[in-house]
Amino acid sequence: MTRSLKIGSLFLSGVFLATALTACTGGQTGPATLTVDLSDRHQTMEGFGASSAWWSQEIGGWTDIGQSGKEVREEIMDLLYSDEGLGMNIYRYNLGAGTGTGEKPGVFNDSWRSAQSFIDDNGNIDYSLDANAVWCMNRAVALGADKVFFFSNSAPDTMTITGMPHSEEQRKKVTNLAPENYQAFADYALDAVEHFRAQGIPVIAISPINEPQWTWQGGQEGCHYEPDEMVALYKVFYQEMLSRGMTDDVELDMFESGQFGGSKFKKWFKALAEDETLGPVLHTLSGHSYNSSFTDKEKTAKWLKKNYPDLKIRCTEWTEMTSGRDLGMDSAVIMADMICNDLKILDAISWTYWLAVSQYDWRDGLLYVDPSEPKPQTYTLTKRYYGYGNFTKFVKEGAVRVGTQMDNEGSLNSIAFEQDGKLTMILVNSSAENERQVSFNIANANYQTMTTWLTDKAHDLEQTAQSAYSAQSSVTLPPQSIMTVVLE
Repeated sequence: MTRSLKIGSLFLSGVFLATALTACTGGQTGPATLTVDLSDRHQTMEGFGASSAWWSQEIGGWTDIGQSGKEVREEIMDLLYSDEGLGMNIYRYNLGAGTGTGEKPGVFNDSWRSAQSFIDDNGNIDYSLDANAVWCMNRAVALGADKVFFFSNSAPDTMTITGMPHSEEQRKKVTNLAPENYQAFADYALDAVEHFRAQGIPVIAISPINEPQWTWQGGQEGCHYEPDEMVALYKVFYQEMLSRGMTDDVELDMFESGQFGGSKFKKWFKALAEDETLGPVLHTLSGHSYNSSFTDKEKTAKWLKKNYPDLKIRCTEWTEMTSGRDLGMDSAVIMADMICNDLKILDAISWTYWLAVSQYDWRDGLLYVDPSEPKPQTYTLTKRYYGYGNFTKFVKEGAVRVGTQMDNEGSLNSIAFEQDGKLTMILVNSSAENERQVSFNIANANYQTMTTWLTDKAHDLEQTAQSAYSAQSSVTLPPQSIMTVVLE
């Protein structure tokens, strides 16, 4: 059953409610003070978004009429990309590897994990294919997404060694793309970029390699590359982009690393960064937060800032790798904590969620749909959805992260951004039992009003208070909550 969006209703209260973080009960429980240093300026944000993988090729065909009177696919895209919904501005389009219009070759335990390419049964390019996913991309752009990234998990299966968009079990740690097909893959991907840019899609980057550290032997599209193989493919892409005059308009994104830090990061990263051709032209590292601990990220960030101070980072995938659907705040505060930490530790300029829509029994999608047949074309919103909105609706492109320090932190996390004379603070309380009061210490503050929006067990990103701001202002975060505080 669809669930209505509740954003913007005013809850009259004399107390400023606030938010919480992950799902712990220990640590400090008393009042805390958040110190914000407006002069301590960090990264400028590109924005927030989500990946199109594993849902758009299905949801884009959901043309039943929903409760709003619109098609269900329109309702879902509105929830994700309209100003009335999450207002995300980044869309990551999955340039799929499954060719042909019939049953895709490959070993998949779920048909949603097989993505259509633009190669038809006769080996010809046909941009009318993958129509459902393309519809979602077009709709996202129409609603305000101004940055589209193309990413590939594998080259099209007509180009691979196995004839499938993944390797075989006996081919562990062996790439599935032969060097003689590097040029064909580059031509295919860059032709698609040029085609859709000509159609008005703001494709700003191409990412041809996804998590090359891992072996991909079925279950989903994927391709392993050793570091030297990755470098060789990137050189082909870069030279082709140069010959087409694309490099001023489209970025060749450094590989989508499967982790930040750990044993599977530096070897692959340094192969690109230290190559005399590629190092000077690869300016942004995209990485996934699944397999990286807090300490891994701290060490990696410190190493990158010391050795590659001009490199920018995009966090391009994360979802909680835990089985069992969760509609509530447990997973929402874990997500919010992850976003705060990624943006603070890594200075990431953008953060995009993986699997915006899920049919699985996992703590993953922002929305859940029913996988039964025939599909009922209905959806359910999660607290993760609303908690993500505490970031996406208030931290826009151009916002600058400013320094924060929380005393008596315990179960609290926080992050702050300055933009157009406004200060936006996002507070997370992860305690499952204790509310937390937070006051503010902001030197040279000249703010007059304070407005709060709360996501917790009882509130779905609702405006909970608005009042005059003073040095004595404070907020109270319920257990397991996420609060956005805006000072103007």
